[in-house]
Order: sequence, then structure tokens, then C-alpha cells
Amino acid sequence: MNYKKIANAFKVLGGSERIKIIRYLSTGEKCVCGIFKHLKLPQNLVSYHLGALRKKDLIIARKEGKWVYYSLNENGIEELKTFLCEVLQKEKNDHTC
Repeated sequence: MNYKKIANAFKVLGGSERIKIIRYLSTGEKCVCGIFKHLKLPQNLVSYHLGALRKKDLIIARKEGKWVYYSLNENGIEELKTFLCEVLQKEKNDHTC
């Protein structure tokens, strides 16, 4: 397990707007224009947050014409889930997560 990568992912998730982006993308791929309208934030600020999330492999981008579509990076999210599940399992001696 790459603890440094996990720590960096948690750091980037320290902002509430980034958590909102992750939650919004959990319902499926979204165009950047839909994301900034949903969050009611300026496009440049949303783009900044999206860039930070991309750098930490939590989301992926797909360009189609002039539009960029974002979705969760299932592998990056799965690493966080695995880490948290391991912590919870060891804490409770439980093997379900």
C-alpha cells in the first residue's frame, strides 16, 4: 500500500468544494460546464479544483471537441476505500466493508 499516495489524496480532499465535486461525479461523468453550474462557482475556480483532483488520480478527464468531461477514477477511489476498510476491519475485528 502506498501510504504517501493515500496521504496526498486525503490532503487534496481537505477542501469542501473538492468533496462536493467527488460526490457529484459519483453519479456519473459530467461536463465541466455542468460541474460549475451545479456548484454555483466560477469556472476558473472549478477548473482549479478539478486539476488538483486529477493530479492525485481521483478523477479523470476526457476531451470531446471543445468540451471536457470528468468522471471518478475508480482505481484512485478504490485505493482510498481499501485503506479505510482495512482500518475499520482492524479496529472492529470485522471482515466486512
